[in-house]
Amino acid sequence: MKSLVIANGSMDDYDFYKNIIKENYDCIICADGASNHAYNMNITPDIIIGDLDSIDDKVKKHFIDKNIEFNKFPSKKDKTDTEICIDYAIDIGSKKIDFIGVLGNRMDHSLANINILYSLLKKGIKSRIINENNEIYITDNKIQITGKKGDIVSVVPIYSDVLGVTLKGLEYPLNNYNLKFSASIGVSNIMLDDKCEISLKSGCVLVIKSRD
Repeated sequence: MKSLVIANGSMDDYDFYKNIIKENYDCIICADGASNHAYNMNITPDIIIGDLDSIDDKVKKHFIDKNIEFNKFPSKKDKTDTEICIDYAIDIGSKKIDFIGVLGNRMDHSLANINILYSLLKKGIKSRIINENNEIYITDNKIQITGKKGDIVSVVPIYSDVLGVTLKGLEYPLNNYNLKFSASIGVSNIMLDDKCEISLKSGCVLVIKSRD
């Protein structure tokens, strides 16, 4: 099962996101005020989850009239609305989870949401974050990225040094390279074709395909 979680972060180009949502998702989950984004894109979610304090009244009525399920949680809780949406996605059997609207001006929320990719990785769930300029993945083993020639791909170590990094299909390849935590050597590589491969022996990296 493949689910989409829509959060209430920055989403400027609704046409871009509507094209993303045209992909075959089994379940679309809105985190609280993200239902405003869904309404503006004429997207109907399967469920709206959160404390429901950020939804415009007309949007709430619109989705109530469409018999969309609401799952209300207290405003004071130990998890963000996005995390509660993830719990729901896992409970219904999602093996792949995409996220939109999880990045924005609030750096604390953005970093916390990026870190969520790590917890999903450890649960064996494939995930990615998408916005108008970036696709963010995570791996502790091997990943293949698809795109087009000239796309920018960065490999960023997180949490610790990364051992045995090999990059294929990129302008600046690496072979069994030990990439130190906070090193910038993996930033702004360039795809040579429509796919590239990143593998490592130990550690964990974010893989970010970027558009200027």
